[in-house]
Amino acid sequence: MRKYFIVTIFLIFALHGSAQQLQVMAFPITDYILNPSDSVTIVQLKLPAGFTIKEKTYGLIRSVFNTAGDSVVTVGSGRCHLIKEDYYYYGLRKKSLSRKPIAGDLLYTDVTTPIFYKGYLLNVIKHAVTINSIEEKTLANLETVVQLKDEAAELLVLEKMMEDVKYTARIMTQEKDNQDMMITEGTYKNQKLFAAMQAVTVADVKYFLQYIDARPEKYAGHTWKFSEIMATWMVSGAPTVIK
Repeated sequence: MRKYFIVTIFLIFALHGSAQQLQVMAFPITDYILNPSDSVTIVQLKLPAGFTIKEKTYGLIRSVFNTAGDSVVTVGSGRCHLIKEDYYYYGLRKKSLSRKPIAGDLLYTDVTTPIFYKGYLLNVIKHAVTINSIEEKTLANLETVVQLKDEAAELLVLEKMMEDVKYTARIMTQEKDNQDMMITEGTYKNQKLFAAMQAVTVADVKYFLQYIDARPEKYAGHTWKFSEIMATWMVSGAPTVIK
C-alpha cells in the first residue's frame, strides 16, 4: 500500500511540474518604489494570474525607448526578497544603479509560467510588447500568447498580422498617402512601399519578429501598430537575423 502511495505522490508532482515552464520575461515595475536605507532601493512587480517568481530570483532592470532619443540603458539589478500574493519585490543596491528606477522600467527575470507554445510571438511578447492593428485592436499580447497551444494556433495570429499590413497598405494607397516611397535597400529594394506591403507573407512577418527579438531596445515595453513598425523595418532595408 505504501508503495502505491509513493508512486501516486510522485505522479502528482510530475503532472504539476509539466503544467509549468520557466521563461525569462520582462515586466514593467510599478510606481511603488521605496528607499528604506541609503544603500537599498526596492521596486515592485505585479504578475498576471498563473505567473510566479521564486524568492531570491535575480532580475535585471532596463529603461525603455522614448521619443526624446535617450539611449536604452541597464538601470541596475537585484533579487526578489519579498512576495505578497501577485506582487514581487526586488531589492537593488543603490551604488550599482546607473540612475533611479522609474515606473515603467522593465525588469527581466526568470518567471514560472503556465504551459504554452514557445514560438515567434513569445519571443517578442516576452519583452513586454503589445501588438495592435492599424485600427488599434489587439493582435498579440501576453494573454494571446498564453492561449497558444501549438504552431497551428500561432499561425492564425501571424496571418492576422500579415493581413493587417496588407489592409493598411490598401487603405493608404486608396487615400494616396504621400508615404509611398521607393525602398532603396535590402530585401524590398526598388519596390514602392505600399506595393511591397500588399505582397508580404507570413514568412516576412516571422523575419520581422525575429529582428524585434534580436534588437528589442526600441520596441520593448511599448504598444505598437504592427503595420507601422513593419513598414519602417521594410524601408530601413529589412535587416534580418543571421542564424
